[in-house]
Amino acid sequence: MLSNIDSGHADELLEAHGLTNNTRYFRTNSKESISSFLRYLDKDYANHQLQLHLDSNYEKKQVLVWANHTVKSLPTEEGRYFSPDDFKGKVSFAVLGPATEVNLLNVQNNKYVVLGQNYYSVIGEFKDYPQVEMDKYYLSTGIDQPTAKDQLRNYRIVIDGAPNVLDRIAKYYHAQLHVPSFVKEHHRDRWSVVPYILLLLVAELFGIGGNVLLAILIKRQAKLTRLHGELLRNWVINQSVRLFMIEGALGIFTYIFLRYHAFYSTYSSLIITLIVSWLIFIAAFCVTIYCLARKDRKIVKPAKRF
Repeated sequence: MLSNIDSGHADELLEAHGLTNNTRYFRTNSKESISSFLRYLDKDYANHQLQLHLDSNYEKKQVLVWANHTVKSLPTEEGRYFSPDDFKGKVSFAVLGPATEVNLLNVQNNKYVVLGQNYYSVIGEFKDYPQVEMDKYYLSTGIDQPTAKDQLRNYRIVIDGAPNVLDRIAKYYHAQLHVPSFVKEHHRDRWSVVPYILLLLVAELFGIGGNVLLAILIKRQAKLTRLHGELLRNWVINQSVRLFMIEGALGIFTYIFLRYHAFYSTYSSLIITLIVSWLIFIAAFCVTIYCLARKDRKIVKPAKRF
């Protein structure tokens, strides 16, 4: 259920990057230049809408953007996002994230990204938008632009387009398509998160009820042992600790299983959910044991007076 909620946020993430559910990526060892790759796409797939995000293997915060159509406008605090003309000329432009750390030069109220001997004019800066990666910077690329001189093998090629077209492109480069993490397990239908939250609460109540029932069973077993005083208390404590350890082990197994079988934007959210649930279940068990013990003491006291 938590995975489904994260998938809903992934929908917003896709929109924030102007991409769709068809987005895939591949890697290639080809020494071909980005320029040649774009020329191939422009020649063979001019009638198909394609968009590229080239993630550098070395400049981890750098993304090269290209499209042969009008891309979705993304939320900017200043300026604008890329337009089709930005990919056709000989000059590359830059769009910055709110927390981008890159060498900037300010000249007469104009900003430039300085990379070696190259200067890229900043045309926009993203808003502090939760779905946009804060610390990355985006450069336009095109057939005749300086950013297209590098080799394809130095990038992860994220490409959005019709599935049959993506298959042909990957086959041409003898590469295998992969699904990006923000697309995995993504649901096309936008369900509200409210039903999932309600289901999470129901699951939590089910777990609490299960531990309450286990506490009652352990207390009844304690009576059958005919133990009293310190021995009885130690027996209950041993049984309780054993139960907590088993549930903790199940929590670890659940984390390992879900990590490889479901999509999560950050695994810390899954870890926190499991730990909080485990603590709530322990609390429910301990409160039940305490209430039952207190009830037994109330029953025993009148019996002594009689």
